[in-house]
Amino acid sequence: MRLTQNNGLLWIVVVSLSINLFFIGTLASRYVDSQDSSAAPVNMRWVMRDMEPQARELLLPQINTQNEELRPLRMQMFRAQREVNLLLAADPVDQPAVLEAFGRLREANMLYQELSHQQLTSIFAQLTPEQRQRAFRFMSERRNPYDGGGRSGPDPGPGPGPGPGRPSSPEPR
Repeated sequence: MRLTQNNGLLWIVVVSLSINLFFIGTLASRYVDSQDSSAAPVNMRWVMRDMEPQARELLLPQINTQNEELRPLRMQMFRAQREVNLLLAADPVDQPAVLEAFGRLREANMLYQELSHQQLTSIFAQLTPEQRQRAFRFMSERRNPYDGGGRSGPDPGPGPGPGPGRPSSPEPR
């Protein structure tokens, strides 16, 4: 009986240690992955994802500069979102104040989008056709979780035939 209790305790320790090591490994892996791609701003990471290291190094200084230009607009957008959230959580809800806060959020969002789109266009103008095609391919492979897995993002143009989210023949209008 004594031997069985010791074996049971040993198994509990081994399983517990395994689970803890698994979680530590997962956290360490995420930390290392975030260190590799943190140099590129979030809105440009997907462009650089499949790019050659040399091309990445050439564009990274420009993308970092652009990120510094976007940062204040992004922060303004986050502050406006926080204001909307606080006003919506207040009791009673001050509807005119919430609508004004939503207006400020829209303004901040439009400024951010405008600059972000200008920057994306300037980066794409510097890419080779092959690099642009890879970026478009990445965009077309992304799935929108809200529409059952359909493709989100712009159409990358003529491709290798039908695929997910790409009809086999044009639909009549």
